[in-house]
Amino acid sequence: MGDPERWLQRGSALADEGGADEAEALALLRAAVAAGHGPAKVRLAEFLLLQCATADAASHEEALRLLREAVAAGVPGARNMLGVTLWDDGALDEAETLLRAALADGEPDVAVNLAGVLHQKGADAAAFALLRQAAERGDGVAYWIVMRLLPAAGRAAREVTMAYEAATSPEERPVCVMLIPGAWELDPSVLPVD
Repeated sequence: MGDPERWLQRGSALADEGGADEAEALALLRAAVAAGHGPAKVRLAEFLLLQCATADAASHEEALRLLREAVAAGVPGARNMLGVTLWDDGALDEAETLLRAALADGEPDVAVNLAGVLHQKGADAAAFALLRQAAERGDGVAYWIVMRLLPAAGRAAREVTMAYEAATSPEERPVCVMLIPGAWELDPSVLPVD
């Protein structure tokens, strides 16, 4: 009949295209989920939350259910996506717990999300420390945020840049990162004094 991994790949590609292909994308992703493909649960949830033109409260609840099932099954990326979704929903404590667990397991792209939750909770010192560590390990988005916060000619900015460049190659570094104005206005007292 078919292969759930192929359904996932094709459904994901169609979901990215959007428009008239949404119904087919949804059908393929649902078929992969019905076949027991764990990563398809995460991708279907992402589609329902972020891409589906007909998204509503019911699709949001379905996405939360799919993500919780994927977390319980240990699907990579599920805790990060559920954490971000709960953050959006205002469930900051649960989001923080999930994102901390994902970070401890080494899931990529979690540090900036966890730092965002910490910032929203008013823990700017912890958020900055996490962003700085991530930047020094080669996280491009974290690097852009940290460099936006630090004085460009300061010692801390030089240290972060040297560590970031040692951890990455020029091909890996993002050319640009879109930051929402005001999104990372951390308390200046938590930043290093240069």
